[in-house]
Amino acid sequence: MKDDYLWDGSGEADPAVLRLESVLGQLRLKHSKAPVPRMRWIPGAAAACLLAGVALWQATSVPSPPDTAWKIGDRALTAGEVVITGAGETRSLWAEGFGQVELEPSGEMRISESRSGYHRFDLRAGTMHALILAPPGAFVVDTPSSRAVDLGCQYTLSVDRRGNGTLDVESGWVAFLHAGMESFVPAGARCLTTRDAGPGIPFFRDAPAGLAEAARRFAETRSETAMREILDNARKEDALTVWHVMTRTKGRQRGMAFERLTQLVSVPAEVTAERIERGEEAAIDLCWNALGLESAQWWRGWRRNW
Repeated sequence: MKDDYLWDGSGEADPAVLRLESVLGQLRLKHSKAPVPRMRWIPGAAAACLLAGVALWQATSVPSPPDTAWKIGDRALTAGEVVITGAGETRSLWAEGFGQVELEPSGEMRISESRSGYHRFDLRAGTMHALILAPPGAFVVDTPSSRAVDLGCQYTLSVDRRGNGTLDVESGWVAFLHAGMESFVPAGARCLTTRDAGPGIPFFRDAPAGLAEAARRFAETRSETAMREILDNARKEDALTVWHVMTRTKGRQRGMAFERLTQLVSVPAEVTAERIERGEEAAIDLCWNALGLESAQWWRGWRRNW
């Protein structure tokens, strides 16, 4: 394009400039009979005008994100909104008839999805407390290393900037999931999660220190030494931890975990070591039921909705 066209209309015109003149001409006053003046802009000014027009079109044509059921005070939060707390600052989110979430200082959390009967948050960093009154499976929190599925409960979830975290359940249940791994965490239990290994082996918060430390190492390394420490330190109530070890191992190691489980709880006679080592789901479920916590069919039914 020759620069003369921008100054006096002579020379060859750039097609982009002609299109811009046409668009601006359509925007002139409808009743004006004056001819549309030819633009006399330098190329940079023409580009700036074009960009401003595009920005105006986007601002007026793109709809705003919809409001969600979640509020901070009286202000409704929008889908996709990110809630950030500074040092010493706490934010309380609530949804009428559903529950309440509190984000502690130095936290970052996004409302990823919110619709009737289902809400999903993304905890990127910090600590959140959740009290959920909705049916199981209706509230989900993603972290960089695990997904927490609420099964009707109250819990605390913490995540650091590396993606590692801790789940503490005060009441009810939470399922901790990632890449096919499942950890089921009841009231009074804790479960760690790491960016590299996903959800760990849950253990009760009053468990022997040796068992808790071994559970952390086993989740990260799958070492037989850590597994043996878990089995050796397990009390009767720690059958929960032993069951999870059994589901994360194979062959001889799975058989070792099953043998220890039978020493802690009464397993039905039809459940044999051979069935467990083969990984038969029905046999593993019967072992779960022997823990006296909840029926395996209960959580399997909710898992179909995750």
